[in-house]
Amino acid sequence: MVEKLTSDMSEVATQFSTLLSFKNSQSEELNSKNNIHNPIVKKPIRGDVWNVYVSNINSLKYFHVQNIENYEYTQSISKELDKHDSTLTKLPKVGDLIAARDFYGVWYRATVERITELGLYVTFIDFGISQVLVTEFKDLPKELNSVTSMAFRCCLRNVSKENEKQLSVLDLFDAIRKFFNFYQITTTFLSNNEPYLVTLSHNENDVLDIVYNLVWNGIVPGISDDPINCAKIKILNKIFPNSRTTVVNIGPVLSMNHFYVETELSYQIGKCIRTEIENQTKWIPVLHPEEGQIVIAKNTNDLKLYRARVIMKYNDCEKYKCFLIDCMTFENCSEIFKPSDYLRKAPPVKIHCSLDISKNYCNNILESMNLAFINEIAKCIDESKVMHVKKVDNPCVIDLEIGNLNLFQVIEPCEVSVINYWSVNYFSVRLNSFEAKQIPYVLNTTKILPTVSNPEVFKLYAAKIKSQYKRVKYLGENELGLRVKLVDEFGFQKIFVDELYELPNSIINMKTIDLSCSLGLNKLSYSNKLFVDICKNGKTKFKMVVINDNGINAIIVKLFLDCNDITSMICNQPS
Repeated sequence: MVEKLTSDMSEVATQFSTLLSFKNSQSEELNSKNNIHNPIVKKPIRGDVWNVYVSNINSLKYFHVQNIENYEYTQSISKELDKHDSTLTKLPKVGDLIAARDFYGVWYRATVERITELGLYVTFIDFGISQVLVTEFKDLPKELNSVTSMAFRCCLRNVSKENEKQLSVLDLFDAIRKFFNFYQITTTFLSNNEPYLVTLSHNENDVLDIVYNLVWNGIVPGISDDPINCAKIKILNKIFPNSRTTVVNIGPVLSMNHFYVETELSYQIGKCIRTEIENQTKWIPVLHPEEGQIVIAKNTNDLKLYRARVIMKYNDCEKYKCFLIDCMTFENCSEIFKPSDYLRKAPPVKIHCSLDISKNYCNNILESMNLAFINEIAKCIDESKVMHVKKVDNPCVIDLEIGNLNLFQVIEPCEVSVINYWSVNYFSVRLNSFEAKQIPYVLNTTKILPTVSNPEVFKLYAAKIKSQYKRVKYLGENELGLRVKLVDEFGFQKIFVDELYELPNSIINMKTIDLSCSLGLNKLSYSNKLFVDICKNGKTKFKMVVINDNGINAIIVKLFLDCNDITSMICNQPS
């Protein structure tokens, strides 16, 4: 961590010297006695637009920015601190503002975070870079104590958890840091207080879109004209909109928002690409490939050649992190070659897609839908698949049909009631379908029903139970009355009534859909009683997502109450 932070500091000078050519405004006061520049540092306010240096970025969400107009200020401060003779007579305390020398010998203003035997851990306040170990420090000239720190803590709006996770899993943050260090970044402030809510852009392109392209398409930040990506967009616009297209393969599948498909056309393109690579007998080596360059690279895992984009070179070996364009995966590669003109421009074999979802769902339900989507794709490898492009975008928004079923309709949440329950892993639900809603509506809005004088056993009738008509099955008569069983509601108890009534014709043959389900839980960790209590004799309406259905045993489901997964409500408390 310390090495990375000191490396960040070493790149500041390079970054600023490049960016200053864009804009260099100076507003300063000069303390003639000490020859120290006292900059007038304005805090940002909502609506301000700055060209900035982005520092201390260890996640997409939080980081610091410094207005590049303040670069000369920081330079002058560092020079004056270098000349300043220390009057420090004792060890500084945590929270003190001091001058500290970094790994490369440059002096900066710093606050003391903690004190150890190794030295002081500080934050360089004009860059926001924290937890830097320093061993050389001195007091700060009084004139610089009152100068506002030049780094402002910010948070980025609308950061996708999936993007953040992929950056970490794929170890791509170095590429993002390098991008921020070497390209002009524009910040628009959306609030008036720290952490400032902001948007970041480069050449009018939202930084989140740039990050998105790196994570999901392997396009290095700063690359604006990628021929393979252009070919993909061209073919999508020309062929796919408003047409149904057969899908040959789906994968890799990360979620319903991020998966890759091969169509019949792209599958044929893939065969041509593979033939071109295998028939090439003499490759021209590329000894020093540039980041973002399209190349032919040898995968170190299977030793095969693939079309690739170079993402970064490893410092400690002759290997490169590459994005395999026709596999849509990041791999380590060794030998790098120049592609033919066809291989440099042919569209990708796989198309990055997102399932068209017309409704908004809470995060908990979306996570379960993602799991259901992945399971459905895995089960349907051999079934026919058809996609319909709804929007040519990045990713391409599509409807997906598997075996004549719209996949979204398979995984979307449905409203259910639990009507029979034996345990958390064995219960029945009833779908709150049109029929399930129509039956009580008709019975509740009908004032008078004809009485049945001679009911037939096992036939359906209406019975008045607690002053309300219910559909029942007649089971016979004894001294207690006419015995019936509720048809549309849960109930174990024996019910006896005095009269039965004819059902309205519109609901005589209506059927409700019942499913045998399981939550798939460790029964020792969850309470059947709490589960029964939440169900409230079938009165509770749940949102249900089918996670897995093997067609043999009870289907595995997730039940949600007010967007909360009920598993958190039925845990056994530790004794």
